[in-house]
Amino acid sequence: MVRGVMLLSVCIAAIAASPLPGRAQVQQQGTVDISVKSTVDKLGLKPSGNLPDEFELGRSITVSLADPTKIAKYGIVGMHEGARVVITRVAPDRIRVEADEMEPVPNKSVVTLKVAPNGSMTQAPERPKPPST
Repeated sequence: MVRGVMLLSVCIAAIAASPLPGRAQVQQQGTVDISVKSTVDKLGLKPSGNLPDEFELGRSITVSLADPTKIAKYGIVGMHEGARVVITRVAPDRIRVEADEMEPVPNKSVVTLKVAPNGSMTQAPERPKPPST
């Protein structure tokens, strides 16, 4: 019995002494921290008061377009101020940006952006469509 208690106490002490993995240690290889605020600024979007700080995988945010010239640099052209923009983190290093508007004419544009570890964004290449049978 005493031996069992001693073994249990040694195990508890070993677990308590081991370092806990920090947030950076838990991240998968290739994962990039994407700041919502920096993404909104780079794309020329109007931030709302309820935006999260970090952009987790699978999360979507909806904002409106404030500066059409900034978002045009990333491949979304022909949009006007006030257009609805939905940003979704679809992969550890990619975001999907969908912009649409009804006025003055219906228009929709979608682009996938690759986010580098330094925060820079570039348009990701289109996936090839599967051959139709």
